[in-house]
Amino acid sequence: MADLHTEVEERSQVVEQVEAMMSQVSPAAADVIIIGGGPGGYVAAIRAAQLGGRVILVEKDELGGVCLNRGCIPTKVMLSSADVYDIVTRRSTEFGVNVGNVTLDYAKVLDRRDKVVKQLVSGVHFLMKKHNVQVLKGTARLASRTAVEVTMPDGKKETVSGRNIIIATGSEPVALPIHGLEGENVWDSDGALRATEVPKALLIIGGGYIGVEWGYMFQKFGSQVTIVELMPEILPQTDSEIAAELRKILEKHGIHILTGSQVAKVEHKKGRETATIRGSGDSEQQITADKILVAVGRRPLSAGLGLEELGIATDRGKVLVNERMHTNVANIYAIGDVVGGMLLAHKASEEGVVAAENCMGGNSRMNYNSVPGAIYTTPEVATVGMTEEAAKKQGMDYKVGKFYFRANGKALGLGERAGFVKFIAGAKYGEILGCHMIGPHVTDLIHEVVIGMDAEATIEVIGRAVHAHPTLSEVVKEAALDASGESLHKG
Repeated sequence: MADLHTEVEERSQVVEQVEAMMSQVSPAAADVIIIGGGPGGYVAAIRAAQLGGRVILVEKDELGGVCLNRGCIPTKVMLSSADVYDIVTRRSTEFGVNVGNVTLDYAKVLDRRDKVVKQLVSGVHFLMKKHNVQVLKGTARLASRTAVEVTMPDGKKETVSGRNIIIATGSEPVALPIHGLEGENVWDSDGALRATEVPKALLIIGGGYIGVEWGYMFQKFGSQVTIVELMPEILPQTDSEIAAELRKILEKHGIHILTGSQVAKVEHKKGRETATIRGSGDSEQQITADKILVAVGRRPLSAGLGLEELGIATDRGKVLVNERMHTNVANIYAIGDVVGGMLLAHKASEEGVVAAENCMGGNSRMNYNSVPGAIYTTPEVATVGMTEEAAKKQGMDYKVGKFYFRANGKALGLGERAGFVKFIAGAKYGEILGCHMIGPHVTDLIHEVVIGMDAEATIEVIGRAVHAHPTLSEVVKEAALDASGESLHKG
């Protein structure tokens, strides 16, 4: 990556030549053309417009991209419905609330989801109009370093020119080459969203955050769920203690989890799917389900863009960029899932800001050390920075602080006592290397640590900061204090 950065910087003369050439282009030319209107692309458009840029945004589908239309937002709306249903049917008496006959109206769950998505998509359209961003609906292809050809839905083509181009085309679900893994009973995440009823039995291939969230949701809605994960533990990129804790909770709630296992083949029998699962030592078992959800990850959407013709460097579909989001071709940038790394909407948005600022003459750079991750099960999972396994592997001298939600008054009041907060900090200076949480509302709590890391605060700063009582945030404070053996409430 450093070599790529050096190569890009050495091409400053090419950038100047491009700008000189573009200064002679008609006034209708844009300062920035953005290909893709997801959370990376539309945020880049807004930021470039805020800086005075003339912006053209090309999107072949709906503004908001996968995240808003088929990913982050609709699934979180459905997860909220699953949590309400679970509380009413399973836990209401715990809070002294007795209810009568409760049923699930899945059609209404989907209707509510679609209304929320529609509202947010409308909001993105409003923002584009507010910032005078020209939106073109169509499929884009790079015609040159300063021009994009757009094929409209009716087949007509239009070429637009600009000083800079940002590629923000996102990603798509990965398919698996498994015999029999096909047909209407086999879903990817998009197929799961299109489902109009809850399957009685669901087999999920992949125990990452996508598979875990869908498994949690459908189990709460009444499905018999099995998750098959190739690695030794679910959530392979997460701190192992956090992953093990979530697995224990999911299994307690009835989800069957098979780790160190893979699907060898699938057979269609009488309208259902029977999967042969191969585990350690070539042991095999068969599981029959109504539907199979393939959730093994996503791959960059970069084919057909014309990258090869312009000499834009790629690696297995990923567009290679430096920390300024600059490709190896002057005035062309790339952001979001198409550049790989963490496939997160908020990471794409921040990359969009960085790229837009650089398009408009700035010198912004991405900092990936403090990008948080979030998983919206109950309990939630949130992470930022280095795991303990990574610190150990790198031979770092570190210390660990930990505190449990079961000792927190607010958590007990909420009836959410499971989970803990875990800090990884430098042993000598107390710098925060990472923080990993499982518990109630931790996807919100994590940002105290994110800001602390960006501000280069030590673990002692968070431990000594006054936290309101009773709040869940006290668990963060106590975990920080525990790193130095100073926790006030640890038994």
